Amino acid sequence: MDAIASRIIKARQYAAERDQRIHVISFEVRIDGENANHQVSYNRGKWGCDCEESMRRGICAHIMAMEEIMGDTVEPAMTAA
Repeated sequence: MDAIASRIIKARQYAAERDQRIHVISFEVRIDGENANHQVSYNRGKWGCDCEESMRRGICAHIMAMEEIMGDTVEPAMTAA
């Protein structure tokens, strides 16, 4: 088996086992909202968003959307310390 085929097989294995193998450490995204754009960040279990709701309550629709997208690769905002 050539090296490229071996890499493709390994990549598919990692993707198939993402719940056990993939753990996000940090990221930052922009969500284009209906009224404004918002910056959402995640760093070692800590969530942040520049919207008013997040600043008041520590969670918002933008963070919840990213939690749903990222699945088990990130810690949930409600339990992040």
